[in-house]
Amino acid sequence: MIFVRSALREFTASGVVVFVVLLAITFTTQLIRFLGQAAGGRLPADAVLTMLGFSALGYLPLLLSIALFLSILLTMSRVYRDSEMVVWFSTGAGLTAWFRPVLLYAAPVTAVVALLSLSLTPWAIGKSEAFRHQIEARDDISAIAPGIFKESKQGDRVFFVEKLTSDLSQVANIFMHSIENQQQGVTIAQRSFVDTHENGDRYMVMLKGRRYEGLPGQADYKVVNFARYSILIEQGEARA
Repeated sequence: MIFVRSALREFTASGVVVFVVLLAITFTTQLIRFLGQAAGGRLPADAVLTMLGFSALGYLPLLLSIALFLSILLTMSRVYRDSEMVVWFSTGAGLTAWFRPVLLYAAPVTAVVALLSLSLTPWAIGKSEAFRHQIEARDDISAIAPGIFKESKQGDRVFFVEKLTSDLSQVANIFMHSIENQQQGVTIAQRSFVDTHENGDRYMVMLKGRRYEGLPGQADYKVVNFARYSILIEQGEARA
């Protein structure tokens, strides 16, 4: 029994260390990937931590399986390296005596991996896909990040904002290039925010700006200075 308890303690200690290291590596690599997507405008900044959590839950069975294998491998390697197996064999005991501690250690971990694989991981993957579809269904303004050019889903508008205001309710120094009725327009404004009407329609309201509209190569451009300019970005009927 002393041998079994000693082997179980060493297996567990090695397994915890290996699992923590693998989890840290997974978190780091996934965080870098999601931050890269956020920097490229493919993922909103406020969704990085949520996607990171779903991704970590999806990797748990794989990490536990690798930690289980490596903890047993590292323990057996240390026993051979420190010549403890020579003493073990000199007592007349064989390798089959290691089956009991290995099985006692591996059985609960295997049960947890099976439980995660059958329940938690599919749930995390489903929630991650649903959350990603929810992000993709956001209106164009919700996906804008400061310092990044963002194209609308229809491809008829390109947005750029310099920064967010201190209360995060408005964007400052917004630029918008649009194509309407075969005419190209450029709109710049000092401030902009999203206004939702009672019927569910959402408008981007631009304050204190200027709009240029016309055909490239022609001199008859229209220049309009405005104090308030509203653009429909999402209809309430289309949101559901």
